[in-house]
Parts: sequence; structure tokens; C-alpha cells
Amino acid sequence: MFLPILRRAALAGRRGTAAMFGLALSIATASPLAAQAIGTIVGRVVDGDNGQPVAAAQVTVAGTQLGRSTGDDGRFTLTNIPSGALTITVRRIGYQLQSRPITLAAGATVTANFTLVKSSVSLAGVVVTATGEERKKEVGNAVTTVGSADFERGAVANTQQILQGRSTGVTIQANGGGPGSGGNIRLRGVNSITQGNRPLIYVDGIRIFNGNSPTGVSSRQSVSPLNDIAAADIDRIEVVKGPAATTLYGTEASGGVIQIFTKRGREGPAVWTLDASAGVNSMGDFGPRSDPTRMFVRECRGPNVVDGNGVAFEDATCPASGSWLQNGFLGRYSLGVRGSGSGINYAISGNLDNEFGVLRVGHNKTGGLRANLGFAPSKTVTLALNTSWQRRNTAMISDGNSADGFLLNVSRGPGSNFKGAGCSNTTITCVVNDTLFSKSNTIGGDHFITGGTATWNPTANISNRLSIGIDYNNNDQRTVNPFGYPRTPTGQYFQTLWNRQLMTVDLASTWKQTYSKNFSGTSSVGGQLFDSRLNSTDLQGDNFAGPGLPTLISASLRQITDVNQQRVINAGFFAQQMIGWRDRLFVTAGARVDGNSAFGSGFGLQTYPKLSMSYVLSDESFWPSNLIETFKFRAAVGEAGKAPGAFDATRTWNPIAAEGGLSGFTPGQLGNPNLGPERTRESEVGFDAGFWGGRLGAVVTYFSARTNDAIINVAYPPSQGFATNQPENVGTIKNSGLEAQLTASFEPTSWSRLETRLQYTRVKGEAVDLGGRILTIDALSRSYVQEGLPLPSYVGLKVRNPNELGAAIVDTNQFLGATFPTQIINPSITLTLFKNFTIDAVGEFQRGGHLLNAIGFQNAGLGIWQPCFAAQKALRAAAAGDASALAGVNAKDRMRCSIVAAQRDYSYWVESSDFFKLRSISASYDVPKRFTPGARNMTVSVAGRNLFVNTKYTGSDPEVADQRTSTFSRRDYYVFPTYRTFLFSVRTSF
Repeated sequence: MFLPILRRAALAGRRGTAAMFGLALSIATASPLAAQAIGTIVGRVVDGDNGQPVAAAQVTVAGTQLGRSTGDDGRFTLTNIPSGALTITVRRIGYQLQSRPITLAAGATVTANFTLVKSSVSLAGVVVTATGEERKKEVGNAVTTVGSADFERGAVANTQQILQGRSTGVTIQANGGGPGSGGNIRLRGVNSITQGNRPLIYVDGIRIFNGNSPTGVSSRQSVSPLNDIAAADIDRIEVVKGPAATTLYGTEASGGVIQIFTKRGREGPAVWTLDASAGVNSMGDFGPRSDPTRMFVRECRGPNVVDGNGVAFEDATCPASGSWLQNGFLGRYSLGVRGSGSGINYAISGNLDNEFGVLRVGHNKTGGLRANLGFAPSKTVTLALNTSWQRRNTAMISDGNSADGFLLNVSRGPGSNFKGAGCSNTTITCVVNDTLFSKSNTIGGDHFITGGTATWNPTANISNRLSIGIDYNNNDQRTVNPFGYPRTPTGQYFQTLWNRQLMTVDLASTWKQTYSKNFSGTSSVGGQLFDSRLNSTDLQGDNFAGPGLPTLISASLRQITDVNQQRVINAGFFAQQMIGWRDRLFVTAGARVDGNSAFGSGFGLQTYPKLSMSYVLSDESFWPSNLIETFKFRAAVGEAGKAPGAFDATRTWNPIAAEGGLSGFTPGQLGNPNLGPERTRESEVGFDAGFWGGRLGAVVTYFSARTNDAIINVAYPPSQGFATNQPENVGTIKNSGLEAQLTASFEPTSWSRLETRLQYTRVKGEAVDLGGRILTIDALSRSYVQEGLPLPSYVGLKVRNPNELGAAIVDTNQFLGATFPTQIINPSITLTLFKNFTIDAVGEFQRGGHLLNAIGFQNAGLGIWQPCFAAQKALRAAAAGDASALAGVNAKDRMRCSIVAAQRDYSYWVESSDFFKLRSISASYDVPKRFTPGARNMTVSVAGRNLFVNTKYTGSDPEVADQRTSTFSRRDYYVFPTYRTFLFSVRTSF
């Protein structure tokens, strides 16, 4: 069906590739390099504040592509440099650009040392785009860079935690509190209802799968392949937000792009780095603050273990400590070496993490290897090979809406599904909740990423880049109820074999031109091919013959419950032209054309245009540089897309087993040959400004996006013979917001330095046109999409007079609140004392979001929700004839805590999920070298994560949600909360 489209896309790609190489070859032939005498430049780059070496600074010869990055000791060596009068430039994010002229004689070696000055806003450095590296001053859209220096002192375990609180426009929600649980990431809110809102993920130029693994049958959580990238291996992360910036990434890029760059080899001898960390995970505050037992998790024995009538119950398996909670050990270790030799630079590392949760069951063990190699077989060709492998072994508790769930059973007190004997008092209800830990929920898997990039620079102005790689994910997910398990005495076995493969081919060429003294330009063309494959099989076995290690084959009843095989190919090519004026005003125009196998057979190709402008006003003579020394104004508009699902455009038929064992089929989905991608057009405008000698900085961006042809599921008349809803391009949604980052850097004394940062993100989105439809995301969660409301929203019954001491007045079909936060505020501070002692803290406010507290709804109905004990006592007294008992009960609590089943509703339990969390805090000390003989440097640190939380939400945790029900709606249905982490670390190089 889609072959004609692919043929056209491939043909267009071949023509674009031929033109690109033809252009490069013709220019190379017309402009051969003249033989020149050469020399060598050496030097060292240090921090102007503390004299410490600055690693990973880019040292280049102006007007050429010759350059190197500094090593860990800040040193660099540039060889084979043409002699003559040259300008050497040093760029490093977070510092002001430094340049100095030198004269290099033939065969000579010149020393050029640099002292960099920190800057709150710097236009130096480069960022990586679809066309390759671009100078920050040329880029017309907002790009956030998070470097290793921003997170290596904190207690971060993975990419998800690195990004929390460190970038505007990024919303991260944890979902679950167990070790290894994956979260959700969104950039600039919601721009799709049905096709997901996750950003694309690239690792060293290779695209990887950007979703999560399947959710467990009983754990009801998933793991994220993104978190398989070891934090110790990451050099920096670049966050590209919105279609105005991601146009050239094509049909899947409307949710933004996250690019991860791992550490590379450096010139010089081998430098080894050892990181060793050990600590504990422990539970902080959670649940309703008025409940001293915290839902019988913190206290499972004692006088407070009673139901709403004051009747005691007992758990015979409650631990001797009287609490289900315990401290879980945490160990993280990595060893890496970076250097060069025999013309090859290398970065090779290994990592091992072992983390236990705060319950008796629950751990996450990961380990892996990474090798990044680079070499130059000729003066014009460089090759980079990047390979990583990570193995994961995760054990999760039963969680969420599972009859075997830990919180579901423990918090229900005498209503637990696990009742038994062994209690000290035979006259009360006896539960045995520890039995549920005999059930296992495991995820084992391997994540393999490998790729290579070849760069050919036939002249100083022409660059050609080819990247080829593959991302391979393999998971074996098992849920096992052993023989003798109380709820299934003969045992039960579930297994999901899940495999994801994503192949990347990315080709781009760039030609830099100088038209005149004032005008220059950069022309870029390229193409990409992505081949995504999914193979997933669900298996189930029931009834084991006896105890032992169960397998699928040991079950007497065995079945394949689901098989999912998908392949989606996306091919596209792009062209872009940048015109620069006096190296301060830059205008860029470009377009991308895509074909995708998921498009309908009659749809054809899709074109996405872009236009951006960057103007460095502070380079103008009229600019008041004494007040604002750095100022860049930028604006951009562009489009990107979101492809339909693999089979959304296809007419489908469902196979069935007919009478007598014969095969048959029934109508499935109607199909739509004209189904195309969603198109999101975004415009953004903003500025980057630096004040007071680089001490103050501001980066502000306003954006507005509109998604047309949004894909929603449409019901057609049953008379057509197809009962399943058909995806159609009939919706319109919009999204807008403001991002601001304010930074300040001061030196109150000669021995101290204070750096602060405040980030603010506001997002507002709504459904504009759904054809009058109301889309149900999850009716039980009261989650819907309606015109004029945020995406998605809680809608249902609402008490008009919640605080009134009287009967409730209830309105129907009311907007109860937005599901996702509309404002995020991230304050952070770094205090350095005596140049070697650093205190760093990052906090996060999330505001405007809501969450359905389904624990409260369920447990209040069972008479076991402590915040309802007083209200329900009064309601029972009123039902018995004492109307005065309700004098102190407000209308809201009369409905939330009602003892009349017909009055109870989930709607009353939609609560604000506003919170503040101290994401991380650390104190680190750079040990003087006289105490570490043989080591280049050593840093010891203590760090904590999520040490403090402030919220009025009364459920488990304002960030968690059961992921098996829906990843778009959110419902706190007995989901275990997140915990806090304490970590002691030693990092040394030698």
C-alpha cells in the first residue's frame, strides 16, 4: 500500500544525495588546497576564577575547521597548522569567547594559553542541529544545554533525573516509586491527543527508541530505555524544543528533540577516572499527613492500626520493626579511560549500578560497557565509532490497580485480599500481607546502541557527514504467581518478549561561503532514513503441577495471548540556506520533505518549512554595551509532524476461531487511504541577554503552536460493517507558553562565589476543534478531551459550595482541572568556598496540575481512609437520627466521605497536584593534591535527592500514576510513592 510513497521518497532522496555529493566534489575540484608550510600550536585553558583547567573547551583556528578539544588538564595541541598570521579562538559553554592573534612560523611550535571568564549568558560554542554543528549566535531558536558539570556532583542516576529541574520547557513525571521505574517526558506541553508527546532521542547522532517498555501485568509500571544511558558517560545534553526548531528532523519531531552526547577521547596520554558511590534509599513523607500510620505502611502494628469504627485488626506478617519500610542499599560504580595513541582517540568505560528500594522486594541492577573511538585516516576524513551495551535486571513490586498490589492490600487494612492465621488475637481480622512478596515481577533486558559517523572535509568550507547506526532493545518481562500462591493456588505465569529495533541513516553536507566583506552564507542539504521495527509476544500459563521454578512449559494450560509485529519506515530529505550579515544578523530558511509507510496510500509526501532569524544586537556600535554587554534577539517559525500509528490507515480484519475449529475473520478497522500526519506549526520569539560583566543573564522565549489535522478516533455507522473507531485527521489543538531563565553569579568575597538560577515555564493548551466530539481518555479516571479545555482534563461532578457547613450543591459535567502542570519553577544555587568546597541545590515547583486520588475514593468507601474517619462518624450518627452531628462537616467532605454508595464518585477526589520538591542537594570537596599522591584530582561528595516535599495532595504522591491503564490520563490508584536518596561519592582521576 505504501510502496509507491516510499519509492517516491527514496527517488527524491537519491536525487538529493547525488546533488549533494556533486556539489561537494565540484567545489573540492575547483578549490584544491595549496601546499603550505605547517607548524604546531600548544597551550592550556584555565578558569579565570579559580585557575582550574577547563576541559572540553573547543580550540579552533579562525576561518578553518582545524581544532581540538582540551583534555581534563585543560591542555591542547594543534598539529599540521598552516604557518602565517592566525587567530586562535576558544569556546566553552558557560564562558565568554576568547580570541588572540599569533604568528606561526614554518616548523615552529607556538604556545597560546587562555584564561576564560565565566558568563551567565554566552553566545560562544556550538550546538548540534540536523545539518551539523552551528554556532550558538547563528541559531534563531531556544536550545538548552545541560553539561556534565551541572549534574556530576548530584545524586543523579539516569538521564531522566539529569533533566529534572535543569531546563525550561521540560516536564518530567516519575510515574512510580520503585527502583527502575520509567517516567514521562514532555517538551512544551501537549501537541497530540492520540500519537504521543514524547520527544525524539538521539545518542551521538543515532536515534534511539523514545518510549518505554511494556507495562508489567502486576507491577503496572515500565522501564525507560532512555535511562540506560549511564550518567557517568554523558558529556552534555541538548534540548531542542518545538517544531520551530525541529523542522529538519521531520515527521516525528513535533514533540521536540533531546540530543545526548557521550564523552569522547582526547589528545594526550590515558587519563583514568573512577567514580564510586554508596548510599541508602529511604522513604520520606507521603500520603495523608493526618494519618500517623501513612496508610498502614509506616506503622503496621500498634494502637493506630484500626478501621474507621475504631476496630483493631492485625497483620501477622508485619515486620519486627513495626513498619513495612526499610532502608535500601545503593551502589554506583564506573571506571573510564580517555586519551589517544597511534592516531586513535578513545573513551572506554564500564558501569555497574545496584539499587534496592524501601520494601523487602524491589531492586534495579544494571551494568554495561561503552567504547567511543575516533581517528583520522587522512587530513580530510575523520571517523567516529560509538558502541554501548547495557544489561538490566529489574524486580518490581505488584503495584497500582492490581489485586496483588502492595499498597492496595496494605492500605485497605482488614479489607486486604490476603487473610490468614497467626495473629495474637483470634477474635479480630488477621491479614498476612507479606505473602504478596512471593509473587515476582521482573524485567530483564539488553540495550545495544552502535553507530559510526564519517566526516569528509575536502576544503575548509565544505563538510560532509554520514551517520549509520542501530538501536536494539530486548526485554523479557515476567510475572509469576508461584505454586501455592493464595490468590491462584495452582500458580500463574505471564511473559512478554519485547524487541525494538531502530536503524538510522543520516547524511548531510554543508558549504560555507563568503559572498563579500559583509555577507556570508551556509548551504546545507541532507537526507535521513529511519527503519523502526517492533516484535512483541505475550504468553500465559496456568496450573503448575507442583512447587519449583516455574516456566511456561511447566503449566498445564498454555496460550499465546497477543502478537504484535510492526515495521515503519520514514525517509526524508532537507535543504537549508543561512545568510549572515556582518557576522551578527543571520537569516535561515529551510524545508524538509518526508514519506512514511504509515501514511495512507493516497496521501503522498509531506513538506515542512522553517524560517528563523538571529540578530546579535550587542555587536552593533549603537548598542549600550556598558549596560547590556550581550544581547541576541531571535525569532523562528516552523512545522513538524507526528505520523499515524503503523496500521491506522489500513483496513483490518480480525481472525477468529469459528465453529468446529475452522478459521474465520470479522471486520476490524475501516481504514483511510488519505490519512496523513498531524502538522504542528510553531512560532517563537525571544532573546538572550548578559548584564554586568557576565554576572547576570536572562534567556526568555515565548512560543505559540497550533496542530492541524490532529488524529482522533471517529465512530462510523455500524451499517458500514466496521465497529472499531477509525483514526482521522479532523482535530485542531493549540498550545502556547513562556520560558524564562534568570542567572546570576557573584563573588561576595575573595574566597567565595555564588551562582543562582531561576527557571520558569508556563504552558497553556486546549482543544480548539474536535468536530463537537467529546473524547474519552479514561472514563473511570474522569479524563476527557473537550473543546475549549486543557489536554486532557478531568470532567465530572463538582461541589459548588465545598467549604459551606451544610448540604452539598452538586453540578454535573464540570471542569475539575488540567491533568498536567501548567507552571514549573526551578530554583537552583551553587556556592563555592575557598575554590574547592561546593554546595549545590536544585528545587522544583510544579503548579496547575491535578491528579485523581483513587486511593482515597476506594478506601473511604471501605471505611478505612483516616482523613474521613471523623466525617464518616458524623454521617453515621446523622443516619441514626442525630442531625446535629453534621454541624461541623462541610459540603465537600459530606460527598467525599459519604457512606451512601450512590452518592460516591471519583470526581470528588480530583485534587490539586501542586508540589515543591528539593530535587537534589550536594556538598563536595576537591581534595588538595598533596593529600592524593599519584592522582590528578579527587573529589568527595555527599548528596541527597527528593529530601523534602511540600504538597497539599492527600494521595500517595503527586507525581505517580498507574501506567497500565493509560499513559495520557493519570490516576493515583494505589501507586507506591517515590523515595529519597542519600549518597556518598568519591571521584578520582589518575
